[in-house]
Amino acid sequence: MNKSHKRRNATAKLIIAAILVLHLLASFFVLSHLTYYKYNDWWIIGNSASNVKEKYGEFDIETSGRVGYYIYTDNYGIFSDHLKHYYYMYCDGGGKVYKVETGCQPGG
Repeated sequence: MNKSHKRRNATAKLIIAAILVLHLLASFFVLSHLTYYKYNDWWIIGNSASNVKEKYGEFDIETSGRVGYYIYTDNYGIFSDHLKHYYYMYCDGGGKVYKVETGCQPGG
């Protein structure tokens, strides 16, 4: 093999490795933000609501045992519901988050 052929092989291997690393990083992000892309479910679940508030800011909605952040209003498409949607976190008696989900505004 000549030098240019070896260099092309090395470059191809480097490109493939970079693509695999980027794919793994993207997969990790998607899996850790499954419920909504702005919030890391893995970090939030098991953490206290006060720590979540410290990291992500004031809650937009707070009820007994549930807090949430506004994420969007569904005003688009034929089957839109025109309701506000929230990223909800359910807390136990000690304020620790045990479940996350998206849902509509209360009473919606």
